[in-house]
Amino acid sequence: MIYYTNNKEEVSRVKKMLIAVVAVVCVASLCYAAEGDSVKATEPVGAVVETGGVFIGKVSSAVEKSLGGKGDITVVDETGKTKVFPVDPTVKIIDNTFNALTLNQLKQGEKVSVEYTKEGGTEKAKSIQVMK
Repeated sequence: MIYYTNNKEEVSRVKKMLIAVVAVVCVASLCYAAEGDSVKATEPVGAVVETGGVFIGKVSSAVEKSLGGKGDITVVDETGKTKVFPVDPTVKIIDNTFNALTLNQLKQGEKVSVEYTKEGGTEKAKSIQVMK
C-alpha cells in the first residue's frame, strides 16, 4: 500500500528517518570493509622464525674448537660463494656410506651438503653429509 501525504511535518520526519537509515548502513559497511582489510600476522607474533636450506660445495676448512665437537666449517660452492657455518655438538656429520664422522675428519676439498637453519641472522649447520 502506498501512502501519500501533504503533511510537511510527516514528510520531514520520514526524510530524517531515511537519512538516518542510510547513514547507519554506510557506517556499518565501512566498518565491515575495514575489518576485511586489516593487516594480519603471517607468522606467530613473538615466535622465533626459523628458515634455512641446503648449501652444497667443497670444504675449505673444518675446525673443531673444543673437545665437545663445537667448531666451524667453511664451504665454497661452484660459483665461488663462501659460507661459514657454526657447528655445535648436536650436528650430525656423516660420510657417503652413512658412517658418523667428527668435524676434524672432514678433509679440505671434500664435497659436502650442509643443511642449515637461519636463526637471528646466523646460519647454523644442522647436518653435514659428505657427497661422492
